[in-house]
Amino acid sequence: MSGNLLWHQLGKVVQREVDAFPGVAGIALRDFSGGLEFAVNGDELFPTASTIKIHVLAQLLRRAEAGEIDLTERIPLPKEPTYGSGVLAYLEGPLDLSLLDMTILMIIASDNTATNICIDRAGIDETNALLRSLGLVETKLRRKMMDHIAAVREQENVSTPAELVQMWSLLHADRPSPWVAQKCLEILKKPKLGFLDRALPATVEFASKPGWVDAARCDTALVFLPRRPYALAVMTKYTLCADMEHEDFIGRIAKTVHNTMTMLDQSNRYGRTVYS
Repeated sequence: MSGNLLWHQLGKVVQREVDAFPGVAGIALRDFSGGLEFAVNGDELFPTASTIKIHVLAQLLRRAEAGEIDLTERIPLPKEPTYGSGVLAYLEGPLDLSLLDMTILMIIASDNTATNICIDRAGIDETNALLRSLGLVETKLRRKMMDHIAAVREQENVSTPAELVQMWSLLHADRPSPWVAQKCLEILKKPKLGFLDRALPATVEFASKPGWVDAARCDTALVFLPRRPYALAVMTKYTLCADMEHEDFIGRIAKTVHNTMTMLDQSNRYGRTVYS
């Protein structure tokens, strides 16, 4: 069986999983070295939840590289923090952190207080302008974290599985600039709790950012296999099952994809495992 046939089989397995999911799911996968990719509902719009923080991070670092903001700026703990995910809202202070540390908390703890500070520094309009310049026309930052009124008004932060994978492709290709891309990946590689990483071996290097809101989940990763690095995005909405079943679905997709990509990574073109 050739690698293309194995890839085709993977696509059929993922399609069956998506069809059986009690809700709406979208998947996109890109094999950087092999030039292979597929998607199921790849162009469907989904809520990004905290995954939009990847894009905020990129714009924040772009502004830092341009000298428009200072990552060493010390920022005091706000008197009115943003609750939800994270830790800053629950600390008693007094406390101040660098803007760089705020960006790291935004990613590793998905801290909403830190995120809203980062959004203020990045700028909503400016972040969307960056995304448009990169060709990410469906990905939009429309609100800060935990703004339920904005969500009711349909001002949701959104993207598609295909554009999340494309964002990883851009970073992998040193865009929007080599320094911004490498710093983004350095921060996104830091440990965090997500859904895809539960299916990835501890020895595998990857960058990721999960997100979740009611009835929707999102997780996306760039996995650095030695010969076949790949990017995966899994997004859901209108979900009719319990949280555990919801998250198990994402884990199964990730495990199935990773097993196939590991086989391709370790095999010669005839399908024999020759690398380890």
